Amino acid sequence: MTIKCIIFDLGDVIVNLDFSRFFNEVITPSPLNKPKTPIILEFFRQSDTYHQGKVTNEEFYTQACELLQICNLNQNEFFDAFNSIIAGLDLRVVEVIKKIRQFNKLKIMCLSNINASHWKYLKSQKWDIWDLFDEFILSHEIKLTKPDYKIFKYAIERAGCRPREILFIDDGLNNIRAARDVNIIAIRYIGLDNLIEELIKYNIKLS
Repeated sequence: MTIKCIIFDLGDVIVNLDFSRFFNEVITPSPLNKPKTPIILEFFRQSDTYHQGKVTNEEFYTQACELLQICNLNQNEFFDAFNSIIAGLDLRVVEVIKKIRQFNKLKIMCLSNINASHWKYLKSQKWDIWDLFDEFILSHEIKLTKPDYKIFKYAIERAGCRPREILFIDDGLNNIRAARDVNIIAIRYIGLDNLIEELIKYNIKLS
């Protein structure tokens, strides 16, 4: 079956992530940051409501301070550290997307679990990638996060084609499994060379 739509994840596919500054400035000072307490995992588990757009920036900051039992950073300092997780573009992947756009007639979308703060920070960067996509599906705007099957059903509707005509690329195994459960063709991103091989396998032209 011909692929009519390709959907890319953002984090750790198109956008590189680096948690080091956030860990050093926010997690390390927490009195709960003990070897037997996986506090960073609990923090990101609790932050899912923020990715779903169900709490404000102010509420998320308060929630983080309460959870981590820290008050050494004001709200601006906290979000500076939080947004430092975004480490820049993977220009090699961007180049592949440009080639997909140039040599194929299909819809290119982005589906991301992303909060309002990270999205505002991304859009403030002077990157020439936004016009590569026909549509962005952002968790904080539609109040759903991957791997909830409902977000993939929504993506199918926005793609305007059959699930088996959609190619979904994401680094998260659970997200890949959820997409496949609704019959979307899904590729787990494990590196550029593998991605190119998979794209060629599905007759996506890159030259």
